[in-house]
Amino acid sequence: MPGILQGEPLLSAVYDFCAERRGARAMPSRADIDPVDLPRFVLPHLALLEVFDAGARYRWRLTGTEVVNRFGRDTTGRFGEDVLSGDYLAFFTSLIRQVCGRQVPVYSRTRFGWEDGRTMTVSRLYVPLGDADAGVTQVLGVHDFRAKASPRHPETRLCDVQQIEELVRQELPFEAP
Repeated sequence: MPGILQGEPLLSAVYDFCAERRGARAMPSRADIDPVDLPRFVLPHLALLEVFDAGARYRWRLTGTEVVNRFGRDTTGRFGEDVLSGDYLAFFTSLIRQVCGRQVPVYSRTRFGWEDGRTMTVSRLYVPLGDADAGVTQVLGVHDFRAKASPRHPETRLCDVQQIEELVRQELPFEAP
């Protein structure tokens, strides 16, 4: 496991799971990944995206309950441009494009801010799923929001974020088996 994932139990669980499932291939395929085989504590924090045009366009296939709570709505079945806009759309698309283009997991830690001065730091890991012939066809994401969200508190809703500051972005290639 890469050192940057030390102290990140949600993210390291997904990284280790995917690394094991990929075998000797560059990345796991979607057939290798059944989310129910992951530890139960990870499931609410997952998102699965189907990607098109090398990640220029994507659609959420699965959105975990904690991701729905934090975002303020369920994104399942929706395209990125139908849910996100402005800087947030550009930031998120750049992450997905990097995963697709480089075909390696990407770690990101971001501070989100609101007009009233509140902030929230989110760590995430996006893992490519696909094969040598088709390239990346889906991306498995896991998000650590650091604290529990409540749908009653709109200050935790990422759909209303005003500022995005990426603190860290790092590619985490799988090691040779």
